[in-house]
Amino acid sequence: MERYQEREKVRREKREGRSDRENHRKRPKKKSHKVYAFFVLLLGCVIIGVTFFLLFYVQKITVSGNEYTTDQEIIESVRSDRYSVNSLYILGKYALEKGEVLPCLEQMKIRMKAPWSLKVTVKEKPIVGYIRNGENYDYFDKEGMIVFESLTLLEGIPYVEGIDVGEIKLYQYLKSDDTRIFEQILETSKEVAKYGLTSAKIICEGDEICLDIGSIRVCLGKNVSAEQIAQIPPILEKLGDRAGNLHLENYSETAGTITFEAAETETGEGQPPAVQ
Repeated sequence: MERYQEREKVRREKREGRSDRENHRKRPKKKSHKVYAFFVLLLGCVIIGVTFFLLFYVQKITVSGNEYTTDQEIIESVRSDRYSVNSLYILGKYALEKGEVLPCLEQMKIRMKAPWSLKVTVKEKPIVGYIRNGENYDYFDKEGMIVFESLTLLEGIPYVEGIDVGEIKLYQYLKSDDTRIFEQILETSKEVAKYGLTSAKIICEGDEICLDIGSIRVCLGKNVSAEQIAQIPPILEKLGDRAGNLHLENYSETAGTITFEAAETETGEGQPPAVQ
């Protein structure tokens, strides 16, 4: 009996020894599985990151809606920082209103045509007139800000005189004691273009607006209206080649008069002005 018990004891010890050895072998396997899973996960993240970078890497940006601003200027403003090579980053930047918008633009919208291609649609600030700055033509908006500089004259934009310009730089404002004068220039510019008076020169005399059209100076006063400009073409047709000042300061659609003051060469010195 004792011998039997001793043999059983030896068998149990052998079984326990094998069990311990097996457990010892299994533990490294569990650890190796975790390391393997970590590297698989890491590799997956790297693949996703590389795919994300390559797929959304901006290769093409197209621009529409611009007339005087170049495509390149707009594209450079869109890609103004080091991270703006990713289309999703650019979309997010402008969605949060953190993207750069040129001062000459009223509006800029960006949409994705493809993961690697963006479409930029802009709306430029309207040009109301231009002044000469040496050999340059400097074009400004209704607030008097220089929005465009060029050696080329744009057709249909009136020339403006009488503004104290000082030093002129792009995206800076022209000087004027009365800032609303630029709003009056805008109204004058729109109506002059509407009635085909593109040869007219806009003259600022203090806070009043005049037009030089050939040998006729048209005085419009402080508040320019569409009704005033509408009277000019038929009157010019009646005046023919005459020279002088056409006064529309007090004219409106419901009241007021229009007078024409002929030049001294026509009326003779000291004669009263002619009334139209």
